[in-house]
Amino acid sequence: MTDLTNIVEILAKQALGGQQQSGQNSGGLGGILGSVLGQLSGQQQNNQNQPQSGLGGILGSVLGQLGGTNNNTSQTNSNTSGNTAQTLLIAVLPLVLAWIQKQGGLQGALDKLKSTGLSNQVQSWVDPQQANAQDVSTQNIQSLFNDQDIEQVAQRAQAPKQEIYSAIASVLPQVIDSLTPQG
Repeated sequence: MTDLTNIVEILAKQALGGQQQSGQNSGGLGGILGSVLGQLSGQQQNNQNQPQSGLGGILGSVLGQLGGTNNNTSQTNSNTSGNTAQTLLIAVLPLVLAWIQKQGGLQGALDKLKSTGLSNQVQSWVDPQQANAQDVSTQNIQSLFNDQDIEQVAQRAQAPKQEIYSAIASVLPQVIDSLTPQG
């Protein structure tokens, strides 16, 4: 999970750090997800020779580096399910980052989470004094995220929607933790 934690931290800070400059990501969520999942599965994309900007470019760069690392560590069948889970976590990362942006940035996302009854969880994610981050339920995630966006990720990742909700529940605390100054 160290690779995922590093990815989350790098992507979240870079993507959301530039949100005031770019306004919206070019290519939208679909383009970002296609880029991420295409790189993870080793597929060639038609626009590979064109430089990518925004979150898609950031994801492509970082995931390309991760792909090189994982090729050396995924030589046994026991790692296959772990890599599949990691692929799902990475697939939902753009969705989580886009959701944070839609809330107006980190503070807006924190306010939204707190207003839906997740104050204790949020506090555990942002407080460096708390050793263990509290989990968020998939029911809470379902109420926060647009079902159409979830369906799109599920189709692209070829995974059931429930697995997408579970992956978001795993990634969201890490992203929030990575974005907070003391996180």
